[in-house]
Formats: sequence, C-alpha cells, structure tokens
Amino acid sequence: MNDKVDETDQRHSRQTWKGFDDAFARGIELVATPLLFGLGGWYLDRWAGTRPLFTSLLFLVAVVGMAARMYYAYMAAMQEHDRAGAWARPAQQSEGLERGEGLERGEGLERGSEKR
Repeated sequence: MNDKVDETDQRHSRQTWKGFDDAFARGIELVATPLLFGLGGWYLDRWAGTRPLFTSLLFLVAVVGMAARMYYAYMAAMQEHDRAGAWARPAQQSEGLERGEGLERGEGLERGSEKR
C-alpha cells in the first residue's frame, strides 16, 4: 500500500515539473520570437535605410503569430482535456432512469411502489 502512495506522489511531482517546464518554455518563446523578429527587421531597416518600417512590421507579425499559435494550442489542449473527461464517456442505461425518463411507463419504480 505504501508503494502505491509513493507512486502517486511521484506522478503528481512529475506532472508539476512538466507544468513548470511547459510554462518556462512558453515564456521564453513569447519573449524570444518577437525579439528575434524585431532584430531581423532592424537589420533590414539598416540595410534598406527605412528605419522603423521593417522593425515594426516584423515585430507585429511575430506578436500576432505567437498569439494565434497560443490560441490554437490552448484550444487543442482543451479539446483533448474534454475527450479525456468523465463527461465524455458514454452514458449507461440506468442514467436516464435516474433523471426520471421512462417513469411515465412505470420504468424505474421500486418494488412495492405504485404509479400515481
């Protein structure tokens, strides 16, 4: 029994560290991508002589691209979470009787009770 508790603690610990790893990677990505695009735009502006044009344009492209990427990654993760949830499993037949469906035909009544 003690081994099962240790295994559960280790699983929760791994999940926690995986969450930290994912968050750290996303944070670096959110900072580094617009920075690199902005630097690339700055070099293009120096080369072409158009000071803020490419810097601003590439920085905005990076920010919009990262926002879209984060949105679609979040939506995919939530769809996966919904598929894995208990609410996504097929319902059992008795579940409808618990909600009162079929009572008009006398289904689901306990023995000894009469239909009113």
